[in-house]
Amino acid sequence: MSALVEAALELKRLRRDPWEAKLRHLYRRTRSRVVTVAATIAVAYLLLFYTSLPWLLAAPLRLSEAPRSADAIVVFAGGVGESGQAGGGYQERVKTAVDLYRAGHAPRMVFESGYSFTFREAEVMRDLAISLGVPGSAIVLETNGANTYDDVIRVRDVLREHGWRTILLVSSPYNMRRAGLVWQKQAPEIEVVATPVPQSQFYTHGRGASLDQLRGLAREYAALAAYWWRGWI
Repeated sequence: MSALVEAALELKRLRRDPWEAKLRHLYRRTRSRVVTVAATIAVAYLLLFYTSLPWLLAAPLRLSEAPRSADAIVVFAGGVGESGQAGGGYQERVKTAVDLYRAGHAPRMVFESGYSFTFREAEVMRDLAISLGVPGSAIVLETNGANTYDDVIRVRDVLREHGWRTILLVSSPYNMRRAGLVWQKQAPEIEVVATPVPQSQFYTHGRGASLDQLRGLAREYAALAAYWWRGWI
């Protein structure tokens, strides 16, 4: 009798083993994948937040030239821009434009911004430039632009109206490539000299990048793709 019981138990064990083997195999495979994914996330985190890799990847977005004589200095404000906060970028851009004006590179400036928070951003920029010594008669405002493409189109019309053909363009360092491509496509008769903010508080180049900086750079690449798709560049 006991022999029969033992034989039945052995048969049951033999039938169960393939399922247990499959479960053990599935467990090992799943654990291996989890470890691989975790390791990949850890490496990506270290590369993005603790090395200079983000800035190497963002380098193609930058465009900068030595300033020279021009008809006007054109300043593209950013609204909330890459900082995510109102006024996060226009102050340093106005400072750059005023420095160019004081250096005698151009006798006038155009502020472009359709953004409005409590006040119109373009008007605040003008008031700041005046407080820094630029006469109001040297400043032209354009207050309807909604994005970089719109900014170019509207400022292009202002330049044509005044007969200005050479500009120093002031914007974010990493917006300059997209802006330059739009100018080339939409207003090829205008000579654009890229003079971005030389030292941007938002784009501090330490080891790694912040999450906001990574978002800003990713948005810029996404915008380039969207502009190409729409035929704007």
